[in-house]
Amino acid sequence: MDSKNILLIENCDLDAILIKESLMQNGALYNINLLGKRKEIVAHLENILTPNGSDIPDLIIANEELIMHNGVNILAQIGGLANYYIPVIILSSNGPAVRPLYNKNTCCVINKPLEVSEFLNIIKEIKFNWLL
Repeated sequence: MDSKNILLIENCDLDAILIKESLMQNGALYNINLLGKRKEIVAHLENILTPNGSDIPDLIIANEELIMHNGVNILAQIGGLANYYIPVIILSSNGPAVRPLYNKNTCCVINKPLEVSEFLNIIKEIKFNWLL
């Protein structure tokens, strides 16, 4: 089985640790690239969007707060990748009020639960539905 590349956009250290540990359970092999600052997120996305872009992820898991900048969704650009399909999962603390379109409608918005066990169950569901 090939290792999957995951771009994790998260600035909460605890959430990042929980997500990474949950994904890596049971010996799963994933290359997880963690980005937590807008400047590095933008630079990484610009690299992906270049004609010979590298580090193209198989899945993006992103904290909603980090992808919205001055009312603009910085992930919307990846919808222009003609040869790639990158599913995007947005983790929101704000509830399901705003559901913008990401990456040609391949987005899933999930509300982050406050309970750790519920949060881990959501990550397990993401793993089962998007990475296996």
